[in-house]
Amino acid sequence: MGDASNVFGFELVQEIYNNQIARKEDVLILFVHWYLIKHGFRCIGIGDSKAFEPTEKGSQLLPEEWNTRPNYTLRYINDSKLFIFHGVKSDEDLLINLLRVDNQDVSSIQFPINQTVNELHGALEVVIPSYQNIINIIQKDLVEPLLPSNTTENSTQTRSVNDQPRDNPLRADPLRVESRRPPSSSYLWNPEADPTRIGAADLNPLGRGGGMIFDPFSSQRNRVDPIRPGLGVPGRLPSGAVPPFARFDPFGPPDIDRPRSRHDPDSDHLPPPGYDDMFM
Repeated sequence: MGDASNVFGFELVQEIYNNQIARKEDVLILFVHWYLIKHGFRCIGIGDSKAFEPTEKGSQLLPEEWNTRPNYTLRYINDSKLFIFHGVKSDEDLLINLLRVDNQDVSSIQFPINQTVNELHGALEVVIPSYQNIINIIQKDLVEPLLPSNTTENSTQTRSVNDQPRDNPLRADPLRVESRRPPSSSYLWNPEADPTRIGAADLNPLGRGGGMIFDPFSSQRNRVDPIRPGLGVPGRLPSGAVPPFARFDPFGPPDIDRPRSRHDPDSDHLPPPGYDDMFM
């Protein structure tokens, strides 16, 4: 039977109508009918009447007397749409037309009967040796013009949508005015603590402060930098006054910022002995 997945079901259809096949045109009509029902069409009878109920289910079987007339006229439905099928013998060819009633679109194909069909009965390779080519013609020239397949387009759209990265609220977006990335508690960057920016404020005429490394009137002078405490001396030099990795010997009493108890005596509460004797 050749490619089993490609011609699956035709052997059963051929067995059902084996006794009704009387001419080579019957073989071609039966083959086209098999392809149509395989792709969602259902037969609702013979004739060319355009009256039908959208709720009709149709059948995968051919109606009785489907091949008792010189020409073939069948009615199919697909997705609640009516199709009229015509098969006409012209000299040595079989002409097949398919009309979509709702928009009056028509597709057609033509086969040389004797060159296409070799035998009335037997395996598909014997009956229609070029059946693979016939399948391609039915698909591209008869069915697709009336029912264009959207399978490839839909799968492509689904895949492009699924492939799009999910929106991550923690990922910084350079196109936004404000970054959505929350600041990390382990690292809070303070641009004023950058040692490479020492003196940068002097170049900004609208900058804050007077450009002094240690401003005695600044409210920030006693603030300890939690990130880089070693780059300044709390209470004496601001953050950034000491370059990174530079050798620096702290100066002044070590406990200048230590809070004192109200009850502890001050080391300077009494003058030292002989403070007024210049010769001591």
